[in-house]
Amino acid sequence: MPSPQRFIRPGEGQRRRCAVAVLLALLVWGFRWLWPLQYLPGWIVMLVMVWAALELVGLLWFPRRWR
Repeated sequence: MPSPQRFIRPGEGQRRRCAVAVLLALLVWGFRWLWPLQYLPGWIVMLVMVWAALELVGLLWFPRRWR
């Protein structure tokens, strides 16, 4: 029996992607003191931060709307 289709709202994927980017950026930045994350170069951490910032800008300036 197939599962019922869930109604997907406009912008749900964009909000989820933004939340994942921000959460990942905060985790990488917050846990830099742990030994596995100490081996990450600073430019990788900066790329994650830039990705999260771009996702936030995209969500705030260009939100997905109903067409």
